[in-house]
Amino acid sequence: MQLSANKGEWSEFYAFLKILSDKVLYSADEALALIPNSFLKVLSIIRQEGSSELIYEIDEGQDKIIIKSNSKVLAVIPIFKITGKLSSILKRIKEGASSKGAFKIADVQDIMKELHCKKIKSPSSKKADISLKIEDPNTGTKPIRGFSIKSKIGGMSTLFNASGATNFEFEIVSKGDQNKDKAKIGLNRILTKNERLKFVQTQDVTFSQNLMMIDSHMPEIVAEMVKGYYLGLQTTVQKLALHVEKKDPLNMGNHKHFYEHNVQEFLLAVAFGMQPSKVWNGNYETHGGYIVVKENGELACYHVYDREKFKKFLFMNTKFETPSTTRHKFGQIYEREGKKYIKLNLQIRFKN
Repeated sequence: MQLSANKGEWSEFYAFLKILSDKVLYSADEALALIPNSFLKVLSIIRQEGSSELIYEIDEGQDKIIIKSNSKVLAVIPIFKITGKLSSILKRIKEGASSKGAFKIADVQDIMKELHCKKIKSPSSKKADISLKIEDPNTGTKPIRGFSIKSKIGGMSTLFNASGATNFEFEIVSKGDQNKDKAKIGLNRILTKNERLKFVQTQDVTFSQNLMMIDSHMPEIVAEMVKGYYLGLQTTVQKLALHVEKKDPLNMGNHKHFYEHNVQEFLLAVAFGMQPSKVWNGNYETHGGYIVVKENGELACYHVYDREKFKKFLFMNTKFETPSTTRHKFGQIYEREGKKYIKLNLQIRFKN
């Protein structure tokens, strides 16, 4: 039976094949351009298939893939068989349905069977999209690390998913010069000309504490960006950070790059596993990095060591968006102890 998947899921499988074919992952700069002399050597890929763990060992000398399960060899596949499928699979992904629609790719069935693959993507319970055994260029060790995969083929996925925990509460207070541009949820209709928003708190205490692991003022910084977004001032993370820098709510004076730095650190934390409702210890070490499937089929890798390049990439390539107001219960005025409040929700998506 042919399997169906959306473009993001097919891109994950394409990345799996591409890594087996290339045997390396090239680093990229903040503009997604590959750096030829900077790469990770991939020794094997570990893939969960039902209750079995399959190991795809890359035999570079013999140019073949050895597939093992419980130390038993299941198959040996020449790498050229995988390489020969890449261009047609990439073409089918590009020609496929819309970014969210599922579709089938006939060309992939034979190679899936040869590789003992019964599914297209990793289990949803796993944080990483792919697990790789690599040669660590800094330590000389050979750790197994989980990598996230994002695709620029079709619509880009979310970096930071909305939930009830990502609501920011604001008090509606009198007097102010609140911008009246077109708002994302009609704030220009909700607020009168003599009202403004004053940040009160994040809805979830754990999320607030996680933000404060980055900086004690991080909740206020993100809240200012959220407010600016819903007031229709900007949409991209980079421009919203600049808006906060110009407003300078923390009175940083000449040290205004404080805002850009901390926003980049926040994006990095999110990319490497910080979740709003789960206590975060501040560590990135268990995560290997990010792999981006480019529109031309190249894979751009941001290893955990490439912090500066990666956080700049995130900063330049993400935007705020409005999630479901009913699902996440925000955007409506309510009263508490005689005061008026409104909740605004945070969701961040990659730009195309």
